[in-house]
Amino acid sequence: MKKLSATVSIALILAMAAGAMGCAQKIVFTPTTTTTSATTTAESSEETTTKESESETTTSETSSGASESSGSSEGTKAPAETTSGTTKSSGETNQTTAENSGLATVSIYNAYKRSFKSGKKTYKTQYPKIMIANVNTTKVNKEIADKFKPIAKKNNSRVGYTYYVRKYLISVVVFVEKTPGNSKTRDYYVYNVSRINGKKLTRAQVLKSLGMKETTFNTKVKASLQNYWKDNFKKDTSAEKKEMEKKSYTTKSLNSATPYMNTNGKISYVLRQVETPNGKVDIYGTC
Repeated sequence: MKKLSATVSIALILAMAAGAMGCAQKIVFTPTTTTTSATTTAESSEETTTKESESETTTSETSSGASESSGSSEGTKAPAETTSGTTKSSGETNQTTAENSGLATVSIYNAYKRSFKSGKKTYKTQYPKIMIANVNTTKVNKEIADKFKPIAKKNNSRVGYTYYVRKYLISVVVFVEKTPGNSKTRDYYVYNVSRINGKKLTRAQVLKSLGMKETTFNTKVKASLQNYWKDNFKKDTSAEKKEMEKKSYTTKSLNSATPYMNTNGKISYVLRQVETPNGKVDIYGTC
């Protein structure tokens, strides 16, 4: 048993390596409806589902999904992330591939979903539930529900999420749109979960599993932030703006960036509550 445990631990750290091509700062989430490839399944909140409280999307190897409509933040003209393939309805199950045989099946559900009106428009709000066959995910799901259910039940904010599953890593990003329909008001929360034991992974564990050194990751995040400041505050030459920008590049700030896998299977990050001339904003980019 000790030998098996050691083998699994090594696999968790080393089995998944993702290449890094350099970070391009993005503030746009995927404008996607339900799209799949041979091994992907995705779900969109813009589609009407038959179950209001628990609509299921099941995956068995590499899968990605988005449960939100896209928009840009801070005026960034970044290309939207997309997935390609054959459209499937919610609830369909992919077959385990030879490469991934033996790994537990992962299911991403809408744990809670409802529609509400704000002004003249109707919005859908929902948060996820992560299920792994024969693995206890109670703790992480309770954390997600405790945080987002109270928000999702109100009509003044919209909740949605995207996810990606690859081998031993499950990355789920939940957003809260504080003004429904305005993506510039979104806050992002990352949940990286082990497919082996259902527990949240630390930043160091995620980076190791992605085959990226912390120094390399921080360098790429900094380059992404430089693009962000250039694209959004090019005409602002005030000392206040310069000080805010400088603060975002500190080691403390860069070390707080959370890595994850986005819906394209790219190494990405979220840097929360960065102080800018427009107030505190969440920034995310792709490596």
